Amino acid sequence: MLASMVCPGGANSLNHAWGIVTVNVNREALSLTLAPPAPTQIDPAITALLGIASSGTRHEARAAVQYGVARVSANGVVHFLNEFALKILGLPASAINHPFKAAEITPAFARLRILRSDDSDDIELIELSSRRFAKLHSRRLDGGEVAIVIEDINFDHEHSEAQKMAEVEYRSLFQNAVCGIYRDHLDSTPVRCNPALAIFNGYQTEDEYIQAVTGSHGAWYVDPNRSGEFKRLMREEGRVKDLVSEVFRHRTRERIWITENAWYVRDAAGNPIFIEGTIQDASERVATMAIIEREANLDALTGAASRFRFLREIETATKPRKIPCTLYSIDLDRFKEVNDLLGHATGDVVLATAAERLQSLAGKDAVVARLGGDEFAILQQGVNTSDDAGALARRIVETMREPMSANGQNVIVGASVGVATFPDHARDFGELLTNADMALYQVKAKGRGGFRIFDAELRSSNLLRKEVEREMGAAIANGELEMYYQPIINSTTGATAGFEALMRWNHPRRGLLLPSHFIPFAEDAGLMPELGNWAIAQACRHAAIVPPNIMMAVNVSSNQFRSSSILSELRQVLDETKLDPKRLLLEITETVILSSELIAEKVLDELQNMGVMLALDDFGTGYSSLSYLQRFAFKEVKIDQSFVAGMLEFPANIAIIRAVLGMGRDLGIDVVAEGVETQSQADALSREGCVLMQGYLFGKAKPYHEVVSDLAVRQLSQQLPAKNPGPPLGQAMTA
Repeated sequence: MLASMVCPGGANSLNHAWGIVTVNVNREALSLTLAPPAPTQIDPAITALLGIASSGTRHEARAAVQYGVARVSANGVVHFLNEFALKILGLPASAINHPFKAAEITPAFARLRILRSDDSDDIELIELSSRRFAKLHSRRLDGGEVAIVIEDINFDHEHSEAQKMAEVEYRSLFQNAVCGIYRDHLDSTPVRCNPALAIFNGYQTEDEYIQAVTGSHGAWYVDPNRSGEFKRLMREEGRVKDLVSEVFRHRTRERIWITENAWYVRDAAGNPIFIEGTIQDASERVATMAIIEREANLDALTGAASRFRFLREIETATKPRKIPCTLYSIDLDRFKEVNDLLGHATGDVVLATAAERLQSLAGKDAVVARLGGDEFAILQQGVNTSDDAGALARRIVETMREPMSANGQNVIVGASVGVATFPDHARDFGELLTNADMALYQVKAKGRGGFRIFDAELRSSNLLRKEVEREMGAAIANGELEMYYQPIINSTTGATAGFEALMRWNHPRRGLLLPSHFIPFAEDAGLMPELGNWAIAQACRHAAIVPPNIMMAVNVSSNQFRSSSILSELRQVLDETKLDPKRLLLEITETVILSSELIAEKVLDELQNMGVMLALDDFGTGYSSLSYLQRFAFKEVKIDQSFVAGMLEFPANIAIIRAVLGMGRDLGIDVVAEGVETQSQADALSREGCVLMQGYLFGKAKPYHEVVSDLAVRQLSQQLPAKNPGPPLGQAMTA
């Protein structure tokens, strides 16, 4: 129980200033409610005792007053205490006319706000001994003196057993909580804190802490602007939720990261009277985030920018600011032969050397990225003429032909380069990427070792793509689309924890097409809202039939996410299938949120209100994924397969995976490793504590009828006596 609380009185004269205070106790907080004024016949007696009336009435007043009465000077000296005050406070009779400093009688006197600055009335609850309390009613008098009426309270007589038990439980929680808990006045002046907060700041007791920090709220933050942010959130939203800030431990000035939560305590009329909050040490969490942020933005092998950092750089240049720029899409030639003949160690040296050469050619202001494998890219801002772009592309091709020294070998690879400029060749960053890749493919189709700048001829070669887009418009109506399902395995038990739904197109002429062969076209053609909603509906219908402990994950594209129909379509299919929304997991990537953060925030909030689960896909590759974990309640993050693929060769990949798993445990978020293809990878992930895995090791995506058949066979086999050991982990396919 908080033993010291203050709320404003609000009367305009001494005769009506003090009333009876009702203390409401529950398991969450204490509130003070000012009841009707005290009986008027007491007021003259109190007035006499305080010396406001004539001295002739004081003797009668001593007998009439059934409250403790004190008079305190402006400098905090107590000049008068009546017999009731001595009894309540446990002071000797000799103290009745002996001047004391207010703080010497009880620290609560010194904490009364009225003794420090303003002219309002105060009421404070103080703890005298175990389960015994007193209320202090104070009022400033003329000349700066303060009158205090002290009311004895015996909680054993005034509260039920349930209330007393609630008080004990609340006190235990307050005293023993490992996080810091505090109560402040609205001006940030401290009222109470628990032992954890005092110790956190380098103090042994609550009083020591409160005396030390009074008046220094702004100095708590390393960045003074955080104090303003805290106040803004309280003012505009009425609470602070998970505010991460760097602060000073008050006594030692050691810098440390914390997470703050705060809210208003309100009176019966709904007016804020205090600020309460909690403080937790977030240093380990921030350190983990910093590791992930740093590693995610850099390619671990070459030191070049990562793929998703590069995508963010392109979007920043093309979308909001419309900066003229040139994109160079680069593939190393004959790199596969180097790996096959000379080994991966030599291939790694070649990749690192290639990155160094590209950065040297492009200049320090250009962004050089390794997109994966032997794919590189360069983004140059301020260069948008074909002559300038062609000059750099030619130098790249010539320089990459020069021999590289790798592990004692002279290696010659070469490079092919595709070039596109903005805004001449593209309207946005997506089209810029597509057109640069199209130019690169043309170079490779003609024998590699050269460069090509996107032009009208390449644009016309896009006709086939447009034809596919037109055909796709009728794919749903013709029943050509089908959902396949890849298992997500609990590696500890071998059971199937869920499935990821993946779309396939049974094309009448081209056969079975994977998503990579048509989803990009569907995105450009604006067909994804229709295709995406169809995929979610199919996955929900199938999920409603499989065992209820199996989750169903469905990918959501950026165009689908921005569509106004996604929420209404989802509500309709959930109502139709009666599927528990907690079994549906929508996987979104950072790109989906980046496509429109305002729309994304609204849609994500609505999905969470519906009970649908959210997963952040390709985690560790994005530019600002960590901020999204703070803003949205994700159930799951998926470690991108690029980290899993190289985890046995590159220690940095293991470090990133370990950091993501640790963060998942701390935040209570499930972590799934994608792209697990070998038992060695699965074993290494298990050693790091990864439970959920997905990849070809555990099974490829299958049509729904095959998945149901597998589940039925597995269920039947579990009901029969076991004759042989179960399948290896890599063959586990069922719940």
